[in-house]
Amino acid sequence: ILYLSDWQSQPGAIIDIDTPNKSFVRYSALLKQMGVKNHAFPLALYNPELRGVDPFDPNLSMEQMMAIAMEAKQNFWFFLRSISRVPGTGHERQYIKANRGNIALFWLFFNHITMFLIQPRQTGKSFSTDVLMSWLLNVASTDTYIAMLTKDETLRSRALTRLKDIIDELPFYLKQRTKKDVANTEEITIKKLDNRYKGLLPSKSPKSA
Repeated sequence: ILYLSDWQSQPGAIIDIDTPNKSFVRYSALLKQMGVKNHAFPLALYNPELRGVDPFDPNLSMEQMMAIAMEAKQNFWFFLRSISRVPGTGHERQYIKANRGNIALFWLFFNHITMFLIQPRQTGKSFSTDVLMSWLLNVASTDTYIAMLTKDETLRSRALTRLKDIIDELPFYLKQRTKKDVANTEEITIKKLDNRYKGLLPSKSPKSA
């Protein structure tokens, strides 16, 4: 769901104002206060039976895990606000905070619009992109090759490590990597889905490039 008219294609969908990730509720409320009619899309929930269900609950039934996996595959907003977590925050998993920068990034991506994302440092620009990559690699895509170009080895290593850490935060039933997969500072593979993510560096000469 991206546009107001998209709700018609999901007649059973609800606006999940009860989500524990209150940053999405605040973001949607801000859009509404600004007079934006299409303000509820980040709170879309296709399956109402998942309202109030914690994807990390150790007592989930097999049916609930299957329903969560289906919702996550079809509905990125659910994956973003309810499943994806910030790594390295101790025992308490930290939700991703919705803001103008990351919601704009995701909305434009799903509308197939090329964008340049410019944000102040330490406000989640690279992290938001990595969250999207984790969804594409583990949940949404098959037979997909993603290339990430960065300026040097240090940044490539940092980016690949960050993406791996984000993937490791997923619930066990959404993790697709196995011991046969590669996960180093240059490449991550998800062979179950035939997906591959590779970090590339610029070549020193036009011929090599």
